[in-house]
Amino acid sequence: MNVNPWAAPKSREIRRVLVSLDERIAQACDIVPDDGADPCIVTLRHTELEKLRAHVYLHGQRSGTYGIFYEYPHPVPGILESEENLPLPKVLASLALHFDA
Repeated sequence: MNVNPWAAPKSREIRRVLVSLDERIAQACDIVPDDGADPCIVTLRHTELEKLRAHVYLHGQRSGTYGIFYEYPHPVPGILESEENLPLPKVLASLALHFDA
């Protein structure tokens, strides 16, 4: 990962996701730099595939859960584009699968 998760200008809940990423996931993705204006969302991208991304967010989610919006390099019919109200362990499993870590 290209950024210290503790120093990211993000909410406590989003930083919790970032510091919970295991070593394989952290090596497979980087945090996309942003202006820090929205502390409730973070964008991760694959280290080698620029267009393989995942946006983890808190907006519209139940307390203690997260949403993920997935981006792929090429359109893939029948593949999940987003998931809502996921607990942290499910977020981590989904990110590992998305980034194939």
